Amino acid sequence: MNKPSALIVDDEPQMVGIVAYALETQGFQVTTAYDGQQALDKIKTNRPDLVVLDLMLPKVNGWEVCRQVRESTTIPVILLTAKTEDEDIIRGLELGADDYITKPFNPREVALRASAILRRSGAGKTAPVMAIGALQIDIENHRATLDHQSLQLTPHEFSLLACLAQNAGRVLSWQSILKTAWEVEVSDGGKEMVKTTIYRLRQKIETEPDNPRYLVTVRSVGYTMPISGD
Repeated sequence: MNKPSALIVDDEPQMVGIVAYALETQGFQVTTAYDGQQALDKIKTNRPDLVVLDLMLPKVNGWEVCRQVRESTTIPVILLTAKTEDEDIIRGLELGADDYITKPFNPREVALRASAILRRSGAGKTAPVMAIGALQIDIENHRATLDHQSLQLTPHEFSLLACLAQNAGRVLSWQSILKTAWEVEVSDGGKEMVKTTIYRLRQKIETEPDNPRYLVTVRSVGYTMPISGD
């Protein structure tokens, strides 16, 4: 069985070594990059299964790397950042990052989150294809279509969509969605992670993102997917 591949991007060699060791203990095959341009080149040629990305990089910063990765691929991205301000974290999530971890961090936490993301990007548990209006979600094959057109979703986007579809008609709190789609308990910034992923999903599946049919906000409670998608 092939090992999952991860690209670690940081301009600090010591940090790269710490993260690389942690991921290797979880069965990852690791490659490294030390600036943003090198990262983009390796992503293009090697197509890793996961990118662990520092934000403060020479040549091309991490925000721009994340934007370009998300523009052309669904490769999961974990941000490593010393920036703990909400606006910096939100910016990264809005650009399409799947998760973020602030420095200093426990290397094992990075490895466990990386493994959880890849589980979400692979085949899920056996389940029939769910149809909500024109939206179809195939849990087993990790595939979603809208009007028979395939949707290009990141692992967490798909997991969040599947979570709401499997609970269609119910209102789920952001805490419940975070636990299911990210496989983590409530954490700082968790509410924003869910909110920005909902936002990105709406841009992909809603005809009118500001008047959603599928991903509906229930004020002060959470989110729901109507059973009919109407």
